[in-house]
Order: sequence, then C-alpha cells, then structure tokens
Amino acid sequence: MTTTHQLMAAAFYLCNLLFLYHVDPVNSLICKNCEQTDPNCNSGEVADAECEPSMPYCITIKGTFSDGRIIVHRSCSNESFRTCKTMLFSVLTLCPMTCQTDRCNNKENDP
Repeated sequence: MTTTHQLMAAAFYLCNLLFLYHVDPVNSLICKNCEQTDPNCNSGEVADAECEPSMPYCITIKGTFSDGRIIVHRSCSNESFRTCKTMLFSVLTLCPMTCQTDRCNNKENDP
C-alpha cells in the first residue's frame, strides 16, 4: 500500500469515528407535558418535554366529574395504561391512556 493510500484510509477511518462521535445513542420520547391546573392542558396546546429513558410512554389522564367538569394531565410515564376507573363514590372517572410515539398524547388521541 502506498503512502497516499494509507493517508486516505486513515482519513476515512477518522471521518467515520467523528461521525459516530456525533450520533446520539439514545432516542428519547417527546411528550406533551402539562398539569391539570394549566388552562391549555385540555386543548393539548402545551409544551413538549423530553422523557427520561426509563419513561418509554406518553400518557394522557382525563378525569371526568359527575357534574361534567373535565381535568386533563399530560406527561411521560414508565407504565402502560388503557383502562378507565370510577373513583370517589362514582363522582370521578379517570381514564389514563399511554402511547409510544413522539407527541402522541395530544388532543386528537385523548381517551
């Protein structure tokens, strides 16, 4: 192998190494994030949050009171949910729903 070939091979390996250095090894999930006290939480027009690797789900929790009031919470979750439960002497029904794609806990996918 000539010196020119050796230099080209070294440059090629160096470029590959630099490329690998800039690749982000963790693809974190992005979820909508808000508390039920946020007036925009019900509409889903809220900020995004990057989830920790231990939290592989986006979650929307929709609470419906017997008088018709609705509260919504959106965030990251470490567990999967898809069942509604009636609580507080049938005054409140909570419906948590999880999903696993970026921003999937938006208004269009509410439980």
